[in-house]
Amino acid sequence: MIETPAPARLGIAVVLTAAAAIVYELLIGTLSTYLNGDSALQFSLTIGTFLAAMGTGAFAARDVGDDPLPRLLRIEIAVALLGGFSGLLLYAANGLAPGGYLACMVALVAAIGHLVGMELPMLAELLRRAGGWRNAFAGALSLDYFGSLIGSLAFPFVLLPTFGAVKTALLTGVVNLAAVWLLSPRAARPDLRGSRRAALVALALLIAGIVGAHRIVSGFEELLYRDHVLHAETTRFQRIVVTRFRDDLRLYSDRELQFSSRDEYRYHEALVHPLLAAVRHPEQVLIVGGGDGLAVREVLKDARVRGVTVVDIDPKMTALARDFGPIIALNRDALSDPRVRVVNADGYRFLLHDARTYDAVLLDLPDPRTEAIARLYSREFYLRLLSRLNHEGALTTQASSPYFTREAFWSIDATLRAAGLQTRPYRAYVPSFGEWGFVMASRRPIDWPALRLTLPRRWLTRAILDDAATFDADTAATANAPVSTFESPAVWRLYRRRVRYWKD
Repeated sequence: MIETPAPARLGIAVVLTAAAAIVYELLIGTLSTYLNGDSALQFSLTIGTFLAAMGTGAFAARDVGDDPLPRLLRIEIAVALLGGFSGLLLYAANGLAPGGYLACMVALVAAIGHLVGMELPMLAELLRRAGGWRNAFAGALSLDYFGSLIGSLAFPFVLLPTFGAVKTALLTGVVNLAAVWLLSPRAARPDLRGSRRAALVALALLIAGIVGAHRIVSGFEELLYRDHVLHAETTRFQRIVVTRFRDDLRLYSDRELQFSSRDEYRYHEALVHPLLAAVRHPEQVLIVGGGDGLAVREVLKDARVRGVTVVDIDPKMTALARDFGPIIALNRDALSDPRVRVVNADGYRFLLHDARTYDAVLLDLPDPRTEAIARLYSREFYLRLLSRLNHEGALTTQASSPYFTREAFWSIDATLRAAGLQTRPYRAYVPSFGEWGFVMASRRPIDWPALRLTLPRRWLTRAILDDAATFDADTAATANAPVSTFESPAVWRLYRRRVRYWKD
């Protein structure tokens, strides 16, 4: 009789392999979003390809044979190496063959998914032979689902924020090798010696990868960003990278430029100063987004401001703005000012529970490049903001580019008007981004010519402000701009369509 592992060891192995599989799936989707954006496409491709490949793998393993254990151990080692190095492989594909990244990603997902699909029939057969399970296949499925739950919870809350994407993949490879150890019978079997030696080699490779991961990723990111990387970290919400080239400090979120120190003052002056000029008593200011502290810097120039509440979802971003020297120098340590309160929360959920009212609101948000961010450009969000805005108050939102994403820009304006607000769209030229758009909104009509700019500024003048409210034929309002809602995020669809147009 061929010896099989004990039922308890087999059960734990099923849980570990399932947890590892879901982590690989989530990690590839997340890292692909970091590298190439368009989270809906990346996760759809990853999940669909992974599930289909699992189907082909399960079909390929339908005939488990007399002794599936040696084959299963070889599969686990292959999954450990391919999945463990998946993060580095994706970085390499993006850096060395960016045009072929999607094909490389799909091929990698398909290979891992096929191997993972082969695991379950073999594990179920081993459970059946080991006894202790009335229905071995049902037991294997239930343990597999439970392991998937563990992996799906560990990934966003523990693994990704603690270790980052690349180390998470490598550590998950070690989990697959732990399953190899559990599956190996206590009594030595000569036919499994080769697998044990291969597992030790794989473990050594994964440990070497873990030790060298930071240096390797830094090298790839230097290649990606073309500038010296000062800081890089993966958080629950984004990949943050800070680079420097000569006197130009740049901050990226998921490879999207957030600011360049050479011209960020143009953007932030255009965002902040017209709003402060429009509000008679801006004592309490709410900033949603703006975790880099640069908008706060401009707001604090106004002596009338008594309190600033900054709501940014990512505590790592606000910590960077408070603790990282180059950014502190740029934002003048704004987040440490005693008038500033920092709240790390989702903007919409914050408003659901916040009872305060505000005189001025600044929405310094990323572009609506995902459905999640598009919620903060919706009629529902603006209605919630309106309930927290004092009667004489006003708000301003960044609204992407009226040239590059023209339809999305005017959809934001239409959505604010649909929430019952009077709007004043305007634009400013920021060299790092091109023509950029903003929309000011209030319950009452905004008297643009009456705005008086009195605070210290580097760039914004009355003449620039007058010109900002005019739009030429390439940026003028589009007919029947749609309103964006939770249920129908028009601004996200319009933004994606234009971004794809310019990329193609």
